[in-house]
Amino acid sequence: MLILYDGTTSVCGIKARVTLFEKGLKFESRNIDLRKGEQFAPDYLTLNPNAVVPTLIDGDDIILESSVIIQYLEDIGPAPSLLPESPLDRARMRLCLKRIDDPIHPATGTLTHATAFRPAFLKKTPEEQKAHFADMPDPARRARQEAVYRDGLEAPIVANAIRTFDKFVRDAETALAQHDYLAGPAYSLADAAATPYITRLNALKLFTVWQDDCPRIIDWYDRIRARPSYQAMITDYLTAEDIARFDVIDDSTAEKAREILGRK
Repeated sequence: MLILYDGTTSVCGIKARVTLFEKGLKFESRNIDLRKGEQFAPDYLTLNPNAVVPTLIDGDDIILESSVIIQYLEDIGPAPSLLPESPLDRARMRLCLKRIDDPIHPATGTLTHATAFRPAFLKKTPEEQKAHFADMPDPARRARQEAVYRDGLEAPIVANAIRTFDKFVRDAETALAQHDYLAGPAYSLADAAATPYITRLNALKLFTVWQDDCPRIIDWYDRIRARPSYQAMITDYLTAEDIARFDVIDDSTAEKAREILGRK
């Protein structure tokens, strides 16, 4: 059986779980508690030296990187296919996956750590804070977290993250004016990959920033949440602690986003 090392709220872990469900592939989920730093445990680092989730185990094989994992799942489980039929729509799907990897994923981390995760970090002792950063192998990721944990929503990289999402959401709105899903007329890997990132926008109380200007992506998200994969692979995974962590966010986050985008 496939084994997926993931995290309850990890956007990359959700991307893999949703794809597994949509492909009808059975798997065992092994949670890595990212807030407790379990991704830095020596045993896990032997599987994934990048100290991130997800990690997919298929027999003796280890597959890393969520975009690679979901395409691997498409290859090993041909039906139902999550590839668009036309070559052009497949190109659109691959472009969406690439864009989600960069810049959407780091922008998501910036906004999440500046809001939901910052209060808990600030309660750590100086020694614990230093150890947190010392364990991180990616210097770019470390620099982003240092900035937002220090300055919160006032960190300069927050404005860039908001603008990054603004372009992504507006481009999605344009795509959805032409077809029902992000890469064509049918649900595809592009939709599975985008789902956790729009879900995170919603959890951060930022999705309302676009509700008036982008009704098509609001409708797309409503349809995504109605799919069985959403309840099974996202909602049902949430712990009471997960819910409490995002409950600390208030309307000031959306107000700051509107200010950055000049919509106040």
